[in-house]
Amino acid sequence: MPHSLAPLAPGAVPFAGHALTLLRDPADWLRRCTEAGHPVQQFRIWNRPGVLVTAPELAHEVLVTEADTYDKTGRVYDNTRAILGDIFGVADGRRNAVLRRRIQPAFRRARIVEAVPTMSLEARRLSGRWRSGTEIDVARATAPYVHRSAVRTMLPVVPAAEIDRLAAASSRLFSGLYLCALLPTAAMPLLARRLRPALDTLRRAQADALPKYREDPGCSGLLAALTETSGEDSPGPASEGEVGDYFVSLLLASGDNTHSAVAWLLHHLAQDQEMQQRLADEVAAVAPEGPATHAELARMPLLRNTIAETLRVRPPTWMVVRSAVRAAELGGHRLPAGTDVYVSPHLLHHDPAAFPDSGDFAPGRWPEGGPAARDHTYLPFGAGPRKCPGDHFGMTSVAVVTATLLATWRLLPAGPAPRTRFRTVQMPVRCRLTVLARRPGKPPR
Repeated sequence: MPHSLAPLAPGAVPFAGHALTLLRDPADWLRRCTEAGHPVQQFRIWNRPGVLVTAPELAHEVLVTEADTYDKTGRVYDNTRAILGDIFGVADGRRNAVLRRRIQPAFRRARIVEAVPTMSLEARRLSGRWRSGTEIDVARATAPYVHRSAVRTMLPVVPAAEIDRLAAASSRLFSGLYLCALLPTAAMPLLARRLRPALDTLRRAQADALPKYREDPGCSGLLAALTETSGEDSPGPASEGEVGDYFVSLLLASGDNTHSAVAWLLHHLAQDQEMQQRLADEVAAVAPEGPATHAELARMPLLRNTIAETLRVRPPTWMVVRSAVRAAELGGHRLPAGTDVYVSPHLLHHDPAAFPDSGDFAPGRWPEGGPAARDHTYLPFGAGPRKCPGDHFGMTSVAVVTATLLATWRLLPAGPAPRTRFRTVQMPVRCRLTVLARRPGKPPR
């Protein structure tokens, strides 16, 4: 096949390229890219060459079958590493493989089962703070659960009084990382100074907690797996500095990603009262007070598919980027080494060819077992060697809090549709709901 120059994606302006349109309305821009009909389109930020992939088979090639050709290198990740260090999630392929081998035991099924009671405790704590007839901003109201459960399931010895401060630091740091993709490299020192206090807060808290954690042989939590020597394939127990790196990377990944999914899910359920009631009935039949065990969640297939549909309509990580480490061919177009390659789960999830009525929230579109692993059009957690290792952990956290809240509360819209803020993840802004007790006269737990 002869090589040709990929057509330019819509919305580019001189010098800034597509950076401004990404700041203004990414969802509309992605829709226009889909309508353009080109599987590979030129995409530029500050005149750095790149392409946007809109075809699922090419996205699969970039993320899975040719993953060694497209790595986390280039300006975006250089900028991110300049702030965070070479931690899991932003390290290049070879180092990522080593880090992933060490962290994978933290997300084994036994660890997730072990974490559910803590998630349940925090979910009931959140539910108990709500009052019937009041209005809530769903993103603000659910933030305490997301961040408190993330910290407590990773490092249980962190003092309770510190958790909210760590949550704020994590959210501030994670949101700021979006600018690593949009700002020129010359602006990175200023961004680093702005985000450094938040990063220092997380590292100090972990460093203070780790000695207590290691002194207690019975201490649980996800990071316990990092202090243990596993099987023959394990790189061995992590050093104190490495545990700190993992703590930061996991807190960032589990915080705002989970927060986005919870907030959008509750919004969609408020909009669809029939689906909300069906889900509440499923919860009542299995765990009338809300789930407290992993086994109870396993008996809620509608809840699982509702979460899957939320992640389709509103994938938290709406854009991922790789860079060609060598000259490559993609969809008939030659890519020089160093070309940035962008894949948007949001775009793929809203392609009407893959998902009819793709803008509709329809959990019934999924079979009882949920999305198939081989479905190249469904990428809420990425794919291939870089796929998020905590996907099941994150979905479990979303399931626990959703089921717990529906056991007590009915959710109603209380204002206009929220707008979407696209940063590192997409979040609903000014999403207001009214909460009503499902069983009047019975106080919340």
